[in-house]
Amino acid sequence: MLQRYNPFGGYERQAALLARSLVRRGVFVTVFTGEWASGPEEGIEVVRVPVVRLASWLKVLSFAFFSKRMLSRHKGFDVVLGYDRTISMDIYRAGNACHREWQAFRRRHGGLREHISLAINPLHAVINGIEKRLFGNIQRGKGKIVVLSEVGKDQILKHYSVDAGRFFVIPPALDLTRIEFHIDDEAKKKAREPLGISPDIPLLLHVGSGFSIKGLESTIRAAAILKEKGSRAILLVAGKDKGGTKRLEKLAASLGVKDRVIFLGGVKDVGALYSAADLFVLPSLFETFGTAAIEALAAGLPVILGKGAGAARFIEDEKAGWTVDVPADQVRLASMIEEALLEEEGHKRAGRLASERTRRRNAALKCGPDVVMARFISLVETAAAEKKAASGRTRGVAG
Repeated sequence: MLQRYNPFGGYERQAALLARSLVRRGVFVTVFTGEWASGPEEGIEVVRVPVVRLASWLKVLSFAFFSKRMLSRHKGFDVVLGYDRTISMDIYRAGNACHREWQAFRRRHGGLREHISLAINPLHAVINGIEKRLFGNIQRGKGKIVVLSEVGKDQILKHYSVDAGRFFVIPPALDLTRIEFHIDDEAKKKAREPLGISPDIPLLLHVGSGFSIKGLESTIRAAAILKEKGSRAILLVAGKDKGGTKRLEKLAASLGVKDRVIFLGGVKDVGALYSAADLFVLPSLFETFGTAAIEALAAGLPVILGKGAGAARFIEDEKAGWTVDVPADQVRLASMIEEALLEEEGHKRAGRLASERTRRRNAALKCGPDVVMARFISLVETAAAEKKAASGRTRGVAG
């Protein structure tokens, strides 16, 4: 169940990965979607779901309503898997976790315009209503919920009564092959040449658009503290924010670090930036996962990640970096950056740097497509076996 399929969309690519993995295992997949912006694929049947496109709330509501009706006409699937908020499914991949928690975050951190939108936009009531019924149906039946992290699970449990045993943490499948991995400093030196940054200068890296939610202001303030302490550290910022860039450029100038904070805008080849950096810093306030942090790990970088990101639990479990409370206190963040850089230098002096970088890379590879799809397929097979035992019917997978 997928409201729309665009081959360039994030969660749509996750759905396509699973569908193709199932097809390779001999499973016939039916995709119920309102829009399929791709050609036909062997082993995948596409069923169009009527969607009313007059307003965003009507799109969401009509897809939930008509997908349930269309599904009732195509009975007998081994498993029904939803990537969007619908009513009837055996497995729900809650990629956006819980809308009520997102609203609560926006109330805490948004301005007047945000509060007005939350109050008058019917989209929020529609999504909340669908989620309430969705989680209720899962709790009453034998459904399963896939979350990207423990953070997503906690958000849902905060607002809905669902047995904790129905949750399964499966991170997004990330293509990490494009991220170069080096265990020596020669590649770092080469990657810095186009940037005009000397190899001996500590280089911090931020990757991510939407600067407010990514906590970039805290990182800039921390950079100013580091300068006061005599550090030569430079912060690279890769990402876009229409209004935020000018505001934060002014902030950097007012703090005396205009020359220490470099805004690159949208960057196509972020892999080169990971190669150039010494430390990845992203004190995100709210993020269902945090793909950029895992990419940084894949490059062998140490990571500082805000606890508002779902991947923060992953970083903690793998002991692959540091996590910081959010909104990040600038003094605490500056101290953490100092500690991380000193530890990295200690690894280098002790001859452990290569092994540490390799350990981080191996942690990131747990989010590789083969590993993630194997876990997801195992869950699908378990759900199918349970459903078959209860009904005795077999047809395929709908998603």
